[in-house]
Amino acid sequence: MRRILVAIDFLDTTNKVINFAKDLTKELEAELLIVHSEAIESYINMITTELHQQPSIELIEIQKKQIKKKLKKIHDSLAQDEIKVKCILMEGPTIDNILKETEIFKADLIIVGSHKHGKFYHLLMGSIHNSLISQSPIPVLVIPPEKK
Repeated sequence: MRRILVAIDFLDTTNKVINFAKDLTKELEAELLIVHSEAIESYINMITTELHQQPSIELIEIQKKQIKKKLKKIHDSLAQDEIKVKCILMEGPTIDNILKETEIFKADLIIVGSHKHGKFYHLLMGSIHNSLISQSPIPVLVIPPEKK
């Protein structure tokens, strides 16, 4: 195993996923690709619900810059630990983006976090990790959420 793709969402399991991937990457002397996928609807939702403002191109660009800063912070932290890492912000459908980057990067493994959503939520909304497991040509490792 030489290449590991890690899909993050900056929610509750992100730190746990990054730390697990860091340890595995060190142990295997692998390369790491951290990806975050964001749909335009997510930017708009963030602006209207969190910032209570009308969406605009300028505000969407501000949101993108904030996400890129978070990715750079992750990159710099991992690079400081001598891990060969690259971070990418993708836009569009999450599953399609992850699978596309998996192919481009020639990943051997996908690591993704899980969340504490109930069965009803998954019935209505589905889940990223279930979709990846069913569609990915390579293994998908799902990191469970922290126990409270």
